[in-house]
Amino acid sequence: MNRLLALALNTFREAVRDRVLYSILFFAAGVIVLSLALQEVTIGDQDEVVRSIGQGAMDLFASIIAMFLGVSLVWKELDKRTAYTILSKPVPRWMFVLGKYLGLMLTLAVEVGILLAVYTALMVVQQGFPPPVVFVSTALLLFELALLTAWATLFSTYSAPTTASAFTLAVFVIGHLADDIWLYGNQSDNPAVRQVARALYWALPNFELFNIRADAVHGRPTPWEQVWPAVGYGIAYTTAVLVLAMAVFRRRDLR
Repeated sequence: MNRLLALALNTFREAVRDRVLYSILFFAAGVIVLSLALQEVTIGDQDEVVRSIGQGAMDLFASIIAMFLGVSLVWKELDKRTAYTILSKPVPRWMFVLGKYLGLMLTLAVEVGILLAVYTALMVVQQGFPPPVVFVSTALLLFELALLTAWATLFSTYSAPTTASAFTLAVFVIGHLADDIWLYGNQSDNPAVRQVARALYWALPNFELFNIRADAVHGRPTPWEQVWPAVGYGIAYTTAVLVLAMAVFRRRDLR
């Protein structure tokens, strides 16, 4: 357990030294704050527009950071050959992968916490303290990021960052279009298209299950009937992808 914690903390320290991370984080916070400017030029419910842009920016930029850091999570250590030093010690490969993953998740949790604090401060000044559903929505965002990061970690165990980025981006896009893919497949007259659409729907993640942003924006009651199944789905799917990542890295020939 001490070795796993050491790996996670070391990954966290490496991540927070990355200047690109600060650039993305600063830009995300800026978009949240600048959403106030749109209040004056928006037709309709101006407060809802500010809330929608702020929460949307938090979700989007958190996903970008997860993909940016995740695709090089393991490959970077192999490229710098620091992984060989770590693995020469009594550190099994599964622990190496899991430790790197947990360190990145700690980084993402801190990043999301900072953006949530900026958003909350903005709301307190302008509209009042956010309702509880906003914080539940943010918690579900962390489950979504956990699954997205698990996929990025898997791709990082066997491919270079460029290839891993393409694969992770494809998973991200398909995961947010899962319901559309299912609908398109069921409406198609081609049996092959229907089978492919259904296979994609069940095999790849459905990130929309974690999305209750509409409820958060409109201040509705928390839809617990969606939250708890999403949490269970996220834990189970993330665990499965991480186990696969550990298995792939264990079988990799490190020379």
